[in-house]
Amino acid sequence: MKYGSYINNGLEYNITNSQPPRDWFNMLWNPKYLASVGQNLNGFSLYQNEAGVLTNLFGKQDDRSAPRHIYLRDNETNDVWSVAPNTTGVELDDYSCTHGLGYTILESKKNGIKVTFQIFVPRQEAGEIWSVKVFNESGRPRNISVFSVAKVILDGVNLTYGYNSAVDGYHDREKQRLFFRNRSVSVMTEKYRAFTYTDVPFDHFDISKDVFLGHNLSFEMPDCIVKGQLNDSDASTEYMVSALQHNLNLNDGAEQRINIVMGIVFDEAEADDFTALYANSARIDAELETIKKQNIARLGLSELNTPDADFNNLFNVWMKHQLHLMADWARFYFKGYRDTLQDAAGVAIIDPDRALKMLEKALENQKSNGFCPRAFRVSSMEVAAADKHYSDSPSWISHATYSILRETGDLSMLDKVVAYSDSGEDTIWNHNLKALDFLWNDRGEHGLALIRHGDWNDLMDRVGAEGKGEGVWMSIALAKALKVVEEIAAWKGDTTIATQCAERYHEIKANILKYGWDEDHFIYAYTDAGNKVGDNASEEGQVFINPQSWAVLAGIIDAEKYEVIMKKVEPMVDTPVGPVHNWPPFTKYNKDIGSITGIPQGNFTNGNVYCHAASFKIAADYAAGRNDKAFETFKRILPSEEKSEPYAQPNSYVGPSALRKDRHVSDDPWRTGTVAWNMLNCFDNLLGFKRTLKGVTIDPQIPSFWNNVSYTRIFRGTTFNITIKRGEEQMMLVDGKEQTDNFIEVSESGLNQKEISIDFQIGKTKTN
Repeated sequence: MKYGSYINNGLEYNITNSQPPRDWFNMLWNPKYLASVGQNLNGFSLYQNEAGVLTNLFGKQDDRSAPRHIYLRDNETNDVWSVAPNTTGVELDDYSCTHGLGYTILESKKNGIKVTFQIFVPRQEAGEIWSVKVFNESGRPRNISVFSVAKVILDGVNLTYGYNSAVDGYHDREKQRLFFRNRSVSVMTEKYRAFTYTDVPFDHFDISKDVFLGHNLSFEMPDCIVKGQLNDSDASTEYMVSALQHNLNLNDGAEQRINIVMGIVFDEAEADDFTALYANSARIDAELETIKKQNIARLGLSELNTPDADFNNLFNVWMKHQLHLMADWARFYFKGYRDTLQDAAGVAIIDPDRALKMLEKALENQKSNGFCPRAFRVSSMEVAAADKHYSDSPSWISHATYSILRETGDLSMLDKVVAYSDSGEDTIWNHNLKALDFLWNDRGEHGLALIRHGDWNDLMDRVGAEGKGEGVWMSIALAKALKVVEEIAAWKGDTTIATQCAERYHEIKANILKYGWDEDHFIYAYTDAGNKVGDNASEEGQVFINPQSWAVLAGIIDAEKYEVIMKKVEPMVDTPVGPVHNWPPFTKYNKDIGSITGIPQGNFTNGNVYCHAASFKIAADYAAGRNDKAFETFKRILPSEEKSEPYAQPNSYVGPSALRKDRHVSDDPWRTGTVAWNMLNCFDNLLGFKRTLKGVTIDPQIPSFWNNVSYTRIFRGTTFNITIKRGEEQMMLVDGKEQTDNFIEVSESGLNQKEISIDFQIGKTKTN
């Protein structure tokens, strides 16, 4: 069944069936406030400041219930329905939901009444703005009541037990506002207050949730809405709602618009200022129009045209938009170190200045001894065990630095000075070197990197908790970082560092091959007790894909050796939605390994398709020249309507071993490091725009069944218009002139010309 389609040149996705396989969410945000909204108005809304203080206005990240409702009541027939059909279960005459870049619009019709609901988050304020338009096209006058309802919780991690005993809410008819407070002592100095304002005076209201819901305690058909009148209840030490009633008398052809502004504030004065900014339709419409233009502009001018229309829409629009979300919010409830740096590497392609700021932010949270935390903006220390030592964090600094340098060609960025989190300051270059030294000096008895409380995989939290366990993948990641920094050192002319990196690389490579190899693949780690994780003798977790893919990315093995490993590994791990992270999955808890063994099989990196790990494998397949295999996996992990939102890269897919009925689908949309790697895999590898410090090498790696591709890429101020086709011999024309090789020198300041045309022909001798 088709549930929707891209419209407006891919800038919007229109859902025409309110019951897709699961809720399909849009993310609306600014750096302070994030709202998730699905096709039935479900989702969540939250505020978080740079210190990690978090306030949920309503909903929770993984709560699928709807916190927003728009009810309609025909006061002549007593019929009740909702703009989102799931709320009341009443069948509508017509329905659609359009998710756009920064806004969502629901449209529905029932009994001659057309309702349009629009929601967006303004650029700066911590809140969301609703607009409800009610249009009478029934051919006769109508008496309609509109009820706008939200579940207000004002929850957050800084609250003491029993916080609900400290909340209250009251109305202010003069200001056309409801005001909500959480007066818990632990949050009195933070933004744990909220308001609802409407530009059309309300007829009735409710703040007490129990009074609003009545005896049936259900949002499906609250008694007061069925009867046609809210109760005018304030609230104290009880659960709250924001419920407003507007009674409308509409002649045939008449329309009434009601705007509702909801926000998280510190006090009433801040609510006054917020309200003044969006006091009427003109101000609201102007803000949304600015947001639309801003979000389109943030996509940049790069554009690709391949034989796959969905692929084009994803990478021309939605992947870039999602990457900006990751840049602003990382993984929503915290900003992880590895997350920020990997996101920065991808952001470099569309906004290198922003990527540099992200790198600097991460470096500000590095200690002067080179140590890097798991996360630096957290809502609590329990989130991702942020106070624990995760070994991989320092290794990602070079990953981001390298991508930014290759995009800009600006070596002077390495001389920028950034403070450490504890004391002192240093250049970006020395931050990189401190990270490498820290990793190099944090090794165990086999000369491999210690894994501590985990590496990239947070759930490997017991492997090295006692300080003895060593990571094979972690050692390969260190080897990769050494190669990257060696190359940067060569660019700088720093032969001392380049030589040191080369020597260290050869030493750890030898240790990886000696202690990390097990007959036909690389193991994952050694535990504190000296037991191997991911070897052939293991009954569970016998193979992990990350050490195999990173071995070729780091040059530990060549393409031929990688091909041999894949003959063993791929039949074990491949599924219709990509390769599983490990196989067989763990079904019994192993205290030597930790949390991954206690996770139900088929979920959360335990035998599921973790798209981030799959993106590493895609990069490895491209590095090994396995172009068709790389693209096959690429397509499998990309979103499509049978497994996820078709317009947003999910974090993972449920694996084939899961006990649940629905497998090969995603429960975890939008928040993922995969999207940054998708951008790198698309532009650097698939399209073959391979950036170097001195310019770019054009080396497309399109699948064998694509014969024609074109794309536009902005690089150092010059627009590259590139076409790719197949022919007898490989050749490249630059502005119509044949070039003997496929490298184009581009200085830091770009080319003298604003545009350049490249025609690349893939010869028959080029393998796939």
